Amino acid sequence: MVLFWQNVQQTLTLLIILSILVVAHEWGHFIVARLCGIRVDDFSIGFGKRLFRIGKRGDTEYNVRMLPLGGFVKIAGMEPDEAPLIAAKDKALGKENGDPDAHEIPLVAENIGENAAYTAPDGFYSKPIWQRALVIAAGPFMSFVLGYVVFCLMGITTGIPTGKVLTRISLVEPGGEGHRIGLHAGDTITAINGKPVTDGKEMIAQINGSLGKPLVLTVRREGQTLTKTATPRPALKDDKPVIYTDIVQPGSLGRQIGLEPGDTIRGIGPEKVESSDQALKILRRSAGKPVDIVVTRRTSDDPITLHGTVPTVLGPGALPSLNSHEIGALKIDPSAELEHLSLGASIRAGNIVMASLFMRLGEMVQRPRQLKDNAGGIIFMYQATGVAAKNGLVDKVNLMASLSVSLAIFNLLPIPILDGGHLLTFFIEWVRRGKRFTEQQQQAFLMTGLAIIGSLFLLIMSNDIIRTVTHQLPQ
Repeated sequence: MVLFWQNVQQTLTLLIILSILVVAHEWGHFIVARLCGIRVDDFSIGFGKRLFRIGKRGDTEYNVRMLPLGGFVKIAGMEPDEAPLIAAKDKALGKENGDPDAHEIPLVAENIGENAAYTAPDGFYSKPIWQRALVIAAGPFMSFVLGYVVFCLMGITTGIPTGKVLTRISLVEPGGEGHRIGLHAGDTITAINGKPVTDGKEMIAQINGSLGKPLVLTVRREGQTLTKTATPRPALKDDKPVIYTDIVQPGSLGRQIGLEPGDTIRGIGPEKVESSDQALKILRRSAGKPVDIVVTRRTSDDPITLHGTVPTVLGPGALPSLNSHEIGALKIDPSAELEHLSLGASIRAGNIVMASLFMRLGEMVQRPRQLKDNAGGIIFMYQATGVAAKNGLVDKVNLMASLSVSLAIFNLLPIPILDGGHLLTFFIEWVRRGKRFTEQQQQAFLMTGLAIIGSLFLLIMSNDIIRTVTHQLPQ
């Protein structure tokens, strides 16, 4: 019964998120179309048969339809052969019969044999190219704005997880040791090898330092206490082991700068430190010069910058003794305490999140495997929603904002049917000095788009199914 209600909550959360994204995206098309004097006949949440009509204002009906996975705006003149349909609708709505379904009469008009395009002044293709392009671009733009605004306001509303690291798990990455032993988002690690842990950084440090060694984890999950045995595997970044370079003895240079035994050197000046040999070479090369050494100290991941000057003559015992070693990982992400920020700090945090999101997207484009691992369809979104639901409102809002930005970028791809495909046709029309595609060319263009979208859908769904069967989705 608990699992059933979790699935119900998960489904409702996903539907609410998708509805918000669709309304924002379609509202962008709608509002710019109206500003450009273009008639909009229908603004619907969902597809298929109408469940109920919210209302009508001007020429526009607002409807909720049966299939809640999406929505649309019907802009007059965008589809071929609309003239008889619109004429029949106007005639039907002119009758004082009080029938809320009178607008369905245009469906009968599809078979009346008329074959005229809607060319009234308020039709889509009656407007210049730049106005049509604005209407189409407004959807992705509004999706982007929604994501950006939500990211920028999280700091002053829900708070953002930048405080103390907790022992509660927010994400279990697929394919990792944590996934193998059955850890889930929402679990709390209360003890390691029988020793209580209350600090997330202490927990991470113990896992990092236990590469290849079994750890007995005591886990609290929904009021139950579970025991899991895990063996941390090498932590990887870009398929390469993560190497930590620790201070064994600081030496005279280290003592002068402020290094302490156990510090981990992350960088010297602008260079990242990836081995003890590299660190010592940089220090020797810097003889007689000032240096900045960035370290993390014991269980803290917060960088500390130490300033000093390397002696001109480096005698015995001057340089620190270093130890480079791989670290262990369970491939789990811990939660952090929420912090509420001022408006300015919240906006800066939102800018950082957006920059990070675009960097990840850039990396995925450059590395096809990352694109394959991160691209997902409705199954992936459903699973991601389940993870967010276990972590509370902040993760749900963050997921919604991320999906909104992703929706904006996807819709701008120059694929027929998508908004980017429409913009491509307008560009071609502009290059051809206003000459539009013929009906046959338009049909061929749309069929190409359908084939591409259909292929993408099959690939993504196949990838989702394979990851589900092989338990490669986040937990």
